[in-house]
Amino acid sequence: MKRTLAVMAAMLAFGMCMAGCAQPGKEPDDIGGGQTPGEQTPGGEQTPGGEKEPLLEYDRYQLKTYLTPFWEGKTVYNETLWFAGDDSYVAPLMYAPDEILSVTSYDLKTVYKAGVDYIWSKGTPALGLTDDTSIPHMSRAEYYDGTMAGLFFSEGPTISLKQVCVTYTHSDSKQWTLPRVEKDKLPKTFEKLEKGEALNVVFYGDSITVGANSSSYVQIAPNAESYPEMVRSYMQARYPQATVNYINTAVGGTDSNWGNDGKMNHDLDNLDGGAHFQSRVLDKDPDLLFIAFGMNDGPVVETFKSNIRSMIERARAAKPEVEIVLVSGMTANPEAAGFYNKDYAAFEQALVELTEDYDRVGVATVYSSVDSLNKAGKRFRDWTGNNINHPNDFMSRLYAQTIVYTLFGEDYIEHI
Repeated sequence: MKRTLAVMAAMLAFGMCMAGCAQPGKEPDDIGGGQTPGEQTPGGEQTPGGEKEPLLEYDRYQLKTYLTPFWEGKTVYNETLWFAGDDSYVAPLMYAPDEILSVTSYDLKTVYKAGVDYIWSKGTPALGLTDDTSIPHMSRAEYYDGTMAGLFFSEGPTISLKQVCVTYTHSDSKQWTLPRVEKDKLPKTFEKLEKGEALNVVFYGDSITVGANSSSYVQIAPNAESYPEMVRSYMQARYPQATVNYINTAVGGTDSNWGNDGKMNHDLDNLDGGAHFQSRVLDKDPDLLFIAFGMNDGPVVETFKSNIRSMIERARAAKPEVEIVLVSGMTANPEAAGFYNKDYAAFEQALVELTEDYDRVGVATVYSSVDSLNKAGKRFRDWTGNNINHPNDFMSRLYAQTIVYTLFGEDYIEHI
């Protein structure tokens, strides 16, 4: 009983902080342009007849459900929480729910019960655990056990299986820095799609682009696709007459230097330095190339920018008509000593500046989307798959939502 009262007090504190301590979104100039941010109205509008929006399927992986933008709509599907650390019995939600529709295990197989496993008060942007909950939770001592960088760390499904998914309706709103719309920079891509031709789409980057730690990558339900796969699936679903050839040559542990003349700590493919770029990008004959590095890069922005510039120029020298989308990314865990080691906003700004130097090069501002998510109340532990530098399904969805918006515009979800 004492714990339940403490949990209720903590939930009330979360609600007061979210109401009184909210931070505004960044202005477009902070990222070099883009769509005008502002008070969105998540949840959308009622239909002309006043009916509520129909719910999408959320008891399994569905592309449209997972690509529905977090900044729109009246329903949030399968938002992930991890009850761990100092707040092992309370976890904040992105919005203040009007109604909680379901709380399930990460794999969507176990349904938890209100009043038995969790407590919640309408309008409170947090979920609390009961004394006798069956929801997994991790104490402060376990969370800060020092496995890596002072924190609990695990690859594979271990952390995801400790998280829960919450689906709820809401009527409050948050400020978001919306992604840039770069469709006009990709005319050849859209010409091929609209004509029903084959399109070679190459993703080149680090472990996040490989797919870590989406549920399909760690081989557990709901087997949600990685962010590159969701982007591919959207393109194919929207243009079924075209053939979207998906080519993912990303490799974990790499940084932006991998695509240039420098050597990494390992000789992948038995090739040195920049030969990887020839083998894994140029030899694949890309029509649309996504370049997504940064997580493993050191803190010097100019080195990162120079490496990305070199890859753009090498790709253009080999295939002048190739179109390119640069992808900024999520942060590492701010509590992870040695991993949270750079100015992520400056890295994104470097990519924005590169797009101004070349035709037919766009940028998907994933970092700005992540920053908006964090300002909406999400903690790193709630959207990570390894607690250091990999996303779970929820963050993988934000990557995909940002990139698809960048390619197809703000109404993209209406077209599948």
